[in-house]
Amino acid sequence: MIKGDSSEYHLITKHIGSLNIEQVTLTCEIGLREGLGSKLIMDAVRDHKPQLYKHIAIDPYNNLNYQHYDNKASVVADYTEEMKQKTVCELYQNYPEFDFYHMTDDYYFKTMHEGHQFNVNDNLMLYGLYKVVHFDGPHTTKDVINELNFFIPRSDSKAVFIIDDYQHLQMGIVDMLLKTYNFNVVEKGDNKIIYQKEI
Repeated sequence: MIKGDSSEYHLITKHIGSLNIEQVTLTCEIGLREGLGSKLIMDAVRDHKPQLYKHIAIDPYNNLNYQHYDNKASVVADYTEEMKQKTVCELYQNYPEFDFYHMTDDYYFKTMHEGHQFNVNDNLMLYGLYKVVHFDGPHTTKDVINELNFFIPRSDSKAVFIIDDYQHLQMGIVDMLLKTYNFNVVEKGDNKIIYQKEI
């Protein structure tokens, strides 16, 4: 069963609903866990009926020991193999646009920086501009900055970035980086903050 472990998921649906979705659309979630964030992203994009759509979910699972937040010790996450199997299986069964990458975000950045292949009239097209990214993986400032440095130059026009658990980050640094590249805050909740690219 698809579930969430955060809050303010309605903001995902709201801000994707207001987008002008192109015929070729690429979205991503870092930190799939039990799948609700990815499900809501795909449902909201589906409402726009893009001709070609792929959603990328990145998660290493496997109960890794890592630092979740700034100034906190590393802990073992309860992201089990059973959780992965149930979540990924259900999403693949119901969402043909779903594409799961069982790896850390930094390894994804090293291997998938050129984009993703789409089949267009029996020809493969490489496309690598992301319309929506949900940042819900490691919540340290260093990790989020690393993720933003990958996605900012690969962001589509009017792209939306959703950062989860932003109150645990050094948001002055994050905000400065995003504003340097024409991303501004469009909504700030208690748990999620949404930025959108001006151009």
